[in-house]
Amino acid sequence: MQIKRDYTQPFFRQPKRRRLRNGLLLALLTLLLGAALVWQREMLLAVVTQLSANPPTATAQPQELALRATLLMQAGDMARAEELLARALAESPNHLGYLYEHGRVLIELERYVEARLHGEDLATLAPKDPRGFALQAAALTWQGQPASAVPIALAGLQADPRFSPLYAVLTRAYVDAQRWQDALETAERGLNIAPNDAALHRSYAYALQSVGAFNQAIDQFQHAIELRPAYLPPHFELAALYLARDDDQSAIDLYNRILSLNPRNARAMLRLCLAYRKVGEFSRAFGFCEDAVSRAPTNPEALFQLGLLHYRERQFEASRDAFAQCLEHDIEGTYELSCRYRLGLSHYYTGNCTRGWSLLRDSLGLAQAANESETLNNILLALEIINADSACIDDAAATVPFGIDPTRSLE
Repeated sequence: MQIKRDYTQPFFRQPKRRRLRNGLLLALLTLLLGAALVWQREMLLAVVTQLSANPPTATAQPQELALRATLLMQAGDMARAEELLARALAESPNHLGYLYEHGRVLIELERYVEARLHGEDLATLAPKDPRGFALQAAALTWQGQPASAVPIALAGLQADPRFSPLYAVLTRAYVDAQRWQDALETAERGLNIAPNDAALHRSYAYALQSVGAFNQAIDQFQHAIELRPAYLPPHFELAALYLARDDDQSAIDLYNRILSLNPRNARAMLRLCLAYRKVGEFSRAFGFCEDAVSRAPTNPEALFQLGLLHYRERQFEASRDAFAQCLEHDIEGTYELSCRYRLGLSHYYTGNCTRGWSLLRDSLGLAQAANESETLNNILLALEIINADSACIDDAAATVPFGIDPTRSLE
């Protein structure tokens, strides 16, 4: 007998009651699993949110900080390198390497007093280590005390006659002490030991420049730049030499190259302002001076130069503001006379005769003390004109006639 089978049904069928119970269990398990997944997801989101709000801070080791600082120094970013080295030094205050590298960066950032203290600390910890001598000599040289720097550098060379940074700083100290032949011989001796030391080539260029060997100096500056393309000091010094020799376009190209390496470099912006002003491109000069002040708003030199450009264009309210800020931020008094008497003239031209007169009277004594004859004559002429100006009698005139040609007192 043949049995017919329904192939639409499974071969082994469960009873209806068991199928119902199993279905309920499956639904319950699915519901519980879904709830668990939702709970886990909420917990995970809470953890991620908490970590985002309060991310864990990994404490970098001093050696890692120093390594990152070295890379930044090679890239020319001295400010960030200094921050990292300061942190490394805080963790290991007696580490000779960190003391020296931090001191080197401080020299580049013109923080000479701190660099000298690092040199003294290094010498205390390791009296025969040449790095302590190098830091002290470099700081003294850049502070304008080359005569004091020379014996310290020589003592360092007695400790280690092959330490090339000592030859670099001794060369510059000799130049500043007007011992030019000693400077040339020292640089040449150092280059025989370390021919690829960019800082030494820079110092040699400085010595050559001091004796009028300008073409050789240019070669040495260029060699220093080739050895360390991101090392900015030779760029600035070579550009200044180009300007002094009226090779203005080469200087401008070099300053632009600096900005390509460090787009936020306020010093390069300021030097471009001066270079463009020299060649008569005043609109470009304005732009770069404004950029320099924007990047370094407390730099008295940048404020002074911006004030001069406004003054030249008879924009006396703007020149008044720039010269006032120059005086405010000129801690060392470098621009005390230059900004003060031009501020007085700017006040006069904007109708404030009383304030202008007061500032010019103060400037008169400064000009006499500095033996600045041209400035003194400009001040005396300005005082004479204000004194004779009928609009200044009650100091109430809306405008004041131009009594002095502004271009006379620009330089």
